[in-house]
Amino acid sequence: MLRAFTRLAFAQALLLWRNVTFWLISIFIAVISMLVFGWLFHPEAQAFDLAVVDEDHTESSQSLTDAFAGLDNIEFKSGTRESELAELKDGARGAVVIIPEGFGEALSASDADIEVYYDNSNLIRIGYVTSTVEATVQAYNEQIAGSPAAVAINAAAIDTETVRFIDFLAPGMVGMTIMFTNLAVGFLLVNWREMGILRRLGVTPLKPGVLIASQAVSFAFVSLVQVTLILTVGRLVFDVNIQGSYLWLALTAIIGVLCMLSIGYTIASFARTVQSFGAVQQLVAFPMLFLGRSYFPIDPSPALRPVVEFVPLTHLNDALREIINHGAGPADLWVSWLVLLVWAAGGYLISMRVFRWQ
Repeated sequence: MLRAFTRLAFAQALLLWRNVTFWLISIFIAVISMLVFGWLFHPEAQAFDLAVVDEDHTESSQSLTDAFAGLDNIEFKSGTRESELAELKDGARGAVVIIPEGFGEALSASDADIEVYYDNSNLIRIGYVTSTVEATVQAYNEQIAGSPAAVAINAAAIDTETVRFIDFLAPGMVGMTIMFTNLAVGFLLVNWREMGILRRLGVTPLKPGVLIASQAVSFAFVSLVQVTLILTVGRLVFDVNIQGSYLWLALTAIIGVLCMLSIGYTIASFARTVQSFGAVQQLVAFPMLFLGRSYFPIDPSPALRPVVEFVPLTHLNDALREIINHGAGPADLWVSWLVLLVWAAGGYLISMRVFRWQ
């Protein structure tokens, strides 16, 4: 038994070693995962916009403003109370610090305070924001004011829209399911090619476009059923409400299906075996999964932001969240729809050009 086990283990190891595509791409996926998470959680990725409104206009208020402006991990902004709070409501600010009139006079008695408004809708960023503001004020108290309690922070409430994590997660799971389900169309195509089914179909009057269209319809139907089941569970179990139109939700899902199908067909057009297709599929799917904000919000560094915006799953998830969480309509969704349709058109053009029956 030991001899048989040893020979079997050796034979399987030899097969894997000879399958260069498998082990090379497997290693590559691990490296990509480390790079992606390393970039996402790098200190530079924690940068956010912070606005300071100086209503006191004294030397003391200016020194506190300079303390915030000198931080490396923020994009410093300034303006009026009304304009900056409006920007905060729109999600363009991580926090707004207001230095009220009389701050300098109160500071001389070690009894000054500032108002701080936080954007609590970003579940990942809020921890960075609050700790940054508190650390800056603490350093100001110790180094400038000479008293650890000279300036107090009054965290003021503001009418911002709060999204629970499950409200954020549910659309992401819809997008992820659409991606994995429809990328798998390529597996079916490659498997048929290996089994000779496509070769036999190729001698019939059937056109490649007809085959692709028929598969697209069936996969779209399956995807819509999956979307319905996921959102039904979200509604019944977690009270996730769909704020927007079911029509725009269905249209977004269908556009997402077309986009992911086109990517699956493109991979299948170049993959020669089922094994190579599976490896490339994972190589494509997992970076999209991490960068597309399926599981958690990310606030990428400026260097990584173009990559995140290039990923089609990012736009699919963003559009789904806008509809489900905010009741968005075509005026808010057209950019995401356009990006997904461009991806779909490009994928279908490539796959149709290089399609082969055998």
